[in-house]
Amino acid sequence: MHDLVWPLINAARERGNLPALVSAAQTYTFASYDAAAHAVACALRATGIQAGERVCLLSLPSPEVPIVLMGAFRAGLTVCLLNTRMPRHGLAEAIHRVRPRVLIVDDYFARMEFGHLPNLRIASILDAEVADARIGAPDLSLPGTIIFTSGSSAEPKAALHTCAQHSYSALASNENIVIEPGDCWLLSLPLFHVSGLGILFRSAWAGGAVAVPEQGEPLDEAIKRYGVTHVSLVATQLFRLLHTRSGKEALASLKAILVGGGAVPGSLVREAHRQRLPLFTTYGLTEMASQVTTTRPWDPLEVLLTSGRPLRPDTIRVSDSGEIEVRGPTLFSGYVEDEAISLPQTEDGWFATGDLGKFDESGNLHLLGRRDNLFVSGGENIQPEEIERCLCHIDGVVEAVVVPVKSEEFGSRPVAFVRVAEPQHMKPALFAAYLAERLPAYKIPMFFLPWPVEKGEEPVKVSRTALAHLAGNQVLDPPAEGQTWPS
Repeated sequence: MHDLVWPLINAARERGNLPALVSAAQTYTFASYDAAAHAVACALRATGIQAGERVCLLSLPSPEVPIVLMGAFRAGLTVCLLNTRMPRHGLAEAIHRVRPRVLIVDDYFARMEFGHLPNLRIASILDAEVADARIGAPDLSLPGTIIFTSGSSAEPKAALHTCAQHSYSALASNENIVIEPGDCWLLSLPLFHVSGLGILFRSAWAGGAVAVPEQGEPLDEAIKRYGVTHVSLVATQLFRLLHTRSGKEALASLKAILVGGGAVPGSLVREAHRQRLPLFTTYGLTEMASQVTTTRPWDPLEVLLTSGRPLRPDTIRVSDSGEIEVRGPTLFSGYVEDEAISLPQTEDGWFATGDLGKFDESGNLHLLGRRDNLFVSGGENIQPEEIERCLCHIDGVVEAVVVPVKSEEFGSRPVAFVRVAEPQHMKPALFAAYLAERLPAYKIPMFFLPWPVEKGEEPVKVSRTALAHLAGNQVLDPPAEGQTWPS
């Protein structure tokens, strides 16, 4: 196992003059990044917060957030990164579950109050004058982060990680997706998701820079503006970039495009491969600090349509029931509920993910769906991901999500939300006919609904619970032409 040291201290010593954080307003070298993080650690300690205590961080993206985060780690604190898209009630519930000492906020969220929990403004922390003190490197084996799972089909859980677990994940990724001093990874995903946080750790360990775009800055413009070489994307982001000239140009300039956040539609993978883009597809989860399997550089199309091979040996298996199980140095420390920590494992030490999958003869993982997504219609089991994959083979279909709606006769019926490349591609009758040639009748959705329009930034993962609720409301109306249940 790698001999772990705090990566920022090492990077400041070996690559002090190289860029570490890049934004429109300022560029931090590794030396100034480390110095600023150390100053934050001193400022936090000066408030009376002790090593081992928990804090929550709630802020819109900015170059100051990574500095505060690294400073909190340096001070030995456990940081819960809160979802900025969550409504106030949801934030209050998350904070109650974590029980932090203070809430660290930017100016935007400072106006919110959560009971008697004291606020620390990021601007005040950065401007604080503290006595000249030295805080040594943190113990990476101690608790470092609390990240809520995506909750795409169930209530989010608070997963506790050490900085060592994040570091082992970063080191395994860097052996496969090479990032070197002078390279730049765009912070294109939020830090309250493990996929965004992983960018900070990968870059710190490799000596590459992290580019922090401005709020709402288009990805294609950010890639060009900051000299980006690496990006992490979800399917929606890749779709949008592939469908504009400037987006295609930006993607073509990159060294690596890591796509995750759920199964990537085959249509997007095929289009990216056709354009000879440096694509990596992956399977990962919050509980494993991001990637578990990933494709290799310039894998052929048939491999890119899978989730690739394990980054570390003996860290993933498929049980006799078809469920994916994981273990290893990146496995989280457990779920947080108040002061209690629980780590559910099998008798032989594996963590059951709830995902279904299989390995092919070459050792590549194929995702089949979530165990808890399965529903029964008229006595027949329906795994919605099977229908979704089939829909995504239709020309013009970019993405699909199938959810159950209640039915007095059948218990549940499938309904599909379909994202299309152009409005004229939304053809429910064609979709039903295509599926009828490939699937039994009970698996053909009763309705094909247009993809809901998101306000602002779309989530990393689609909420099936929210779509099922939306479908339940919409299908009460009489069906439009071509949207009847096929006989």
